[in-house]
Amino acid sequence: MVQLPSRHSAGAISTACGIVYAVVVLAWLFSSGVSFADDSLPTVVVGFLFAGGGMFLTGAVPVYLLLRLSLVTPALMTLWILGETVWQWRYGTHLHPLSSYLTVWPLLLGVAVGVGMAEALVRTGADHWLGRFGLWTLR
Repeated sequence: MVQLPSRHSAGAISTACGIVYAVVVLAWLFSSGVSFADDSLPTVVVGFLFAGGGMFLTGAVPVYLLLRLSLVTPALMTLWILGETVWQWRYGTHLHPLSSYLTVWPLLLGVAVGVGMAEALVRTGADHWLGRFGLWTLR
């Protein structure tokens, strides 16, 4: 039988994943030439908090939903979106995929969570009608 992580460890694991995700993505972006348009300190601080906080949430929320509610699609969607960004950057199919990733993260995270909500509805319905495939939650 699978031992489920506790609520506390799910939060700690998702926090660690969010930090690692933010550090890796921001290091990749800034090493690839992405910079702030204005060099004033308030602009850089606000921009870094928005981008860093967004990358943290983009990495942490799907992992938390996976560990806490067994929702798989938010994590898969996040990995797919990151993969698309890497593809666009690598092959030049988008003019500014890296800076776009930093600025539109609320939309991208919303899409991942929305897909997760659809998964939760389908799985809850399947559990109601079939008695299988329901969500498991931590106690």
